[in-house]
Amino acid sequence: MVRRELPDLGPVFYLDTWPFGPQMLVVASTQGLYQITQEHSLPKHPGLRYFLNPIAQGLDLVTMEGDLWKKWRGIFNPGFNSTYLMSLAGGILEETEQFCKNLEDLAQTRTLFHMKDLTDNLTMDVIGRIV
Repeated sequence: MVRRELPDLGPVFYLDTWPFGPQMLVVASTQGLYQITQEHSLPKHPGLRYFLNPIAQGLDLVTMEGDLWKKWRGIFNPGFNSTYLMSLAGGILEETEQFCKNLEDLAQTRTLFHMKDLTDNLTMDVIGRIV
């Protein structure tokens, strides 16, 4: 939305969300993202750890840093290969189409339902398809 309102912003800019939150650095280019996530292992924002620690207890690629991150990123690298990811797109699309059909069917009933159950099922269906 910021990019639509201010199209002349460069590929990296600060966004000040005061008084709602701290300022943040927005990186809107693949080259910049590569530099800060892969070429150089920069320190992660403490908020990531605060949010993910109850779930992963520091054992996740998002908050790992340094040599530990490099080791596990290397192990998972084949899974991040763009050709491999594109080969999964058809199956993910099929599962997503079924999810949309389920939403449409439930909307026709005009009754309340829990989205969490549906999104949990979609997540498991996609994971099951990939594994």
